[in-house]
Amino acid sequence: MQIVHADRVLPEVAEWADELAQIRREIHRNPELRFDTEKTVERIVTLLKQWGVTQIDVDTVPGGVVAVVEGNRPGVTVAVRADIDALPMPDMSGSAWASCCDGRAHTCGHDGHQTWLMGTLRHLQAYNNFPGRVVGIFQPAEETGEGALKVVQAGVLEQYDVKEIYAAHTEPNLDKGTIGFKEGPLQASVDMWWVDIEGLGTHGGRPHLGIDPIVAGAQIVSAVQTVVSRRVNPIEPAVLSVCSINAGRYEAGNVVPQRLTMSGTSRLFAPAMRDLVETKFRQLVTTIAEANDCTATIRYDRCAPAVNNDPALTRTLVAIAQEAFGAENINPAIDAMLSSEDFSHYQQKVPGVMIRIGVRDESHTLSVHHPGFDFNDEVLPMVVSMFSLITRRRLEALS
Repeated sequence: MQIVHADRVLPEVAEWADELAQIRREIHRNPELRFDTEKTVERIVTLLKQWGVTQIDVDTVPGGVVAVVEGNRPGVTVAVRADIDALPMPDMSGSAWASCCDGRAHTCGHDGHQTWLMGTLRHLQAYNNFPGRVVGIFQPAEETGEGALKVVQAGVLEQYDVKEIYAAHTEPNLDKGTIGFKEGPLQASVDMWWVDIEGLGTHGGRPHLGIDPIVAGAQIVSAVQTVVSRRVNPIEPAVLSVCSINAGRYEAGNVVPQRLTMSGTSRLFAPAMRDLVETKFRQLVTTIAEANDCTATIRYDRCAPAVNNDPALTRTLVAIAQEAFGAENINPAIDAMLSSEDFSHYQQKVPGVMIRIGVRDESHTLSVHHPGFDFNDEVLPMVVSMFSLITRRRLEALS
């Protein structure tokens, strides 16, 4: 298999390239959702034990794994995190290792993420000439924004006295082999909302005898667009998207339904704007429903704050990556994005950096969350080498 930056990858890691690809493809074939990751956890534990990693905890975080590799002398602790859950969607990649589970697919790269963390721990265990220890956090339920908070609430960072935490994510908007960094805000906060509009069903030819929730729903869809366009400061990045709307039956063209449901998401960076968007959203939905004689039930969940990379630590990691892989392969200032990542929960506790790993080439052009997306195995040895170097260098500097 071709290896990205083969001349700069750690030689022993390069020898594992085909094995890492096979592991990743087996994970891709068997995706699991949220905290229901029993087989995924079993695979991670089995492989880590084969490679000599024995400090493994599968009880503290349901559906997750916390593994520890000790250096050969005293020092502090740093952590590397990988998300391990899949998405509830079809796999249309057409690959020989496509998902064997209907309605579940690794279309966000988490199969690659857990593979490169396993490879990192394998290398650190085999070559433990560093101070302190490295904690590997295999986190479930990133896609639902629940997993990182569970890890934090379980006290994992305090239990191991973690000083810094690092993570990386697949990035199809960067060329294969490009490593992307950004100081400060990188990814937006994420809120998810659900609205239930209750009216009164009737015959389509007798609308005056009912209360039409579709009319109210249509007005709400239009009105909530003004929350961002007319309430949020134009220089503040913000998105409010209606992502689903359901009412009635397509086959029943003469029935005004009783109920309409819709759902969506809000993405922002500034905490004050986050408060404003929720307040205005609730006001508009409630007022419009009442004006149409409907009732509205709103659920608005704040899932994760914005990813905010520690500036000084980011600059340090950029320097390490540039030395290892060449400045021409490092983008130290990628654009911020309105996608979210619950890695931000860790950053509320300790300094942390989220890195973006370019995977784009002629065979990998689709966005994450596209049903045809598949991870690019050629970057695995590069990322394993990167995290092994980062953790060693940071432990030496901190210890």
